[in-house]
Amino acid sequence: MTTGRAPGYGSFIYLFRHRVARVLQTKVPTLNTQTTGAPRAASGTAHWVAVLRAAHLVIDGEPAVLNDTVAARLIGGNLVAQIRARGDELRTPATNGLRSHVVLRGRFTEDTLMDAVAEGVEQYVILGAGLDTFAYRQPSWARGLAVVEVDHPGTQAAKRAALASAGIEIPPNVRFADIDFERETLAHGLARCGVRTEKPTFFSWLGVTMYLTRDAIEATLRTVLSFPKGSGIVLTYAHAASAASQLSQGSASGGEPWVSYFTPEEIEEMLRSLGFSDVASLSREEAERRYYANRTDGFTAPPRVSIVTARV
Repeated sequence: MTTGRAPGYGSFIYLFRHRVARVLQTKVPTLNTQTTGAPRAASGTAHWVAVLRAAHLVIDGEPAVLNDTVAARLIGGNLVAQIRARGDELRTPATNGLRSHVVLRGRFTEDTLMDAVAEGVEQYVILGAGLDTFAYRQPSWARGLAVVEVDHPGTQAAKRAALASAGIEIPPNVRFADIDFERETLAHGLARCGVRTEKPTFFSWLGVTMYLTRDAIEATLRTVLSFPKGSGIVLTYAHAASAASQLSQGSASGGEPWVSYFTPEEIEEMLRSLGFSDVASLSREEAERRYYANRTDGFTAPPRVSIVTARV
């Protein structure tokens, strides 16, 4: 597998089981299974990322970094009430940093996508979409896009069931690319699902690369490079300084070790050596200026901002 969330978000599950789930005193993955009727293994990992996005609107002040008004509906149950009741306990430095990371990468990706659309991009491919909600709260500028959510068939089945249970309509410009990477390549899967390789396309690839070898990362990036000039990508990675972090160690303890780490200079050099142009990392200082300036709630950019953009 080279793009999806499995192996994938075990580290989020690990952290939440020991922190957030204990505070909320709720079995959120069980709630998700009951809500969607899907096996927990198909949707539980992405569930925690949606919890973080939902929590941001409940316990953090205005303005929201990422205004994800769909995540809580997608999860269902009484999650918002539980978060509100125990909000102070969810504002620890560790959970603040993790929540900030998730909402920052989402907001920056959507802002970069907006700029790409203004320059002529016609397709948006979300690699490892999980419970991403952009398509279901898309602004007017995105309605001319073909939005393609790529993930494992089981994860997508769970998401479709969750959408139906929440009464969330699937917009006509949204397509699901159910790709089992043990059976086909990303390129073959995208072609099978109707992605037009001759059209400028924007890709997002968030929270996945740390679980992959460099060879696997480069294989996916070469697929992106097969799209025409003007295409681009936003991706996240594990910073080399986080190799001994609690999150990394927790993921390893859960059987999903991080195997790839980069400094900003190393990830940029890899992208350039493959043939990408306009490679740029988002610095913590720029993130603070753009998304966290003048806040009074103490919510700041995460300690490390491991987000990079590149163009074909």
